[in-house]
Amino acid sequence: MKIAAFVDLSLYAHSVIDHAIWLARERQASVELINIVSPNELAASNLAPVHPAGAMLLQQDDALDAKVADLARQGHERLDQGRRLLNEAGVFDVSTRLLEGHTSRTMVQAASPASIIIMGKRGEQADLARLPLGSNLERLARGSKVPVLAVSRSFRPIKRMLAGVDAETSAAPAVNSLASGVLPTCPLELLHVGDSTETALQTLQQAETKLRGAGYEVRSRIEPGVAQTVIPERVVLDEIDLLAVSALGSSRLRSMILGSLTSELLRACQVPVLLC
Repeated sequence: MKIAAFVDLSLYAHSVIDHAIWLARERQASVELINIVSPNELAASNLAPVHPAGAMLLQQDDALDAKVADLARQGHERLDQGRRLLNEAGVFDVSTRLLEGHTSRTMVQAASPASIIIMGKRGEQADLARLPLGSNLERLARGSKVPVLAVSRSFRPIKRMLAGVDAETSAAPAVNSLASGVLPTCPLELLHVGDSTETALQTLQQAETKLRGAGYEVRSRIEPGVAQTVIPERVVLDEIDLLAVSALGSSRLRSMILGSLTSELLRACQVPVLLC
């Protein structure tokens, strides 16, 4: 098993490393730490108006080159620090890469050989007061074929998990990902928000059987209401340490989910979220 962990210069980088340590030790996995510098995005962020008509002027090339070089230097330092922390925790199968390119596209390409991706919920430019969903996280979740673990700003032991599932559909990416062994087993609850229909009950029963076969201690429940409200409430009331949600499927479904429910859950739930 291979973990791709994206470490930037944000406050989330230490949490990414801590979660990589936890998962690598539990699953005997290798870890690749990746930092990305994007000269084009940096140049675009330095556009400045020079007259009221809206003409724009880029910073001088030498100043931009110096900024890129400085970010690369800081990226190497962050990667070296991450490797050292992993080694000190007993994880020695560690590699590092510093890449240049468009951030989200480079992330998708760099993570393609991995079994799971770890990154912070928000990046270097996030307005923490407003708690926005990181745009690179959303693009990576859309483009990746493997689960993405979006972590909070600090690590706490993962002792209880909740999987939000749509039991009215046959597709269950979250259930399949958990049953594949991408995360270590622990007590797990399946939650369907909606009506208690025959289809929902049957789907949950099948999911329970599959997850028990993978070693989980699992139970399921159905609650009426709106998922955006019920799921965050259950995370708090049940002292959940990690939430898994299905965020993949057809292109249309993926866009719909990431544009609404999953984005809201990432903002509302102050625990790591596994996007499957």
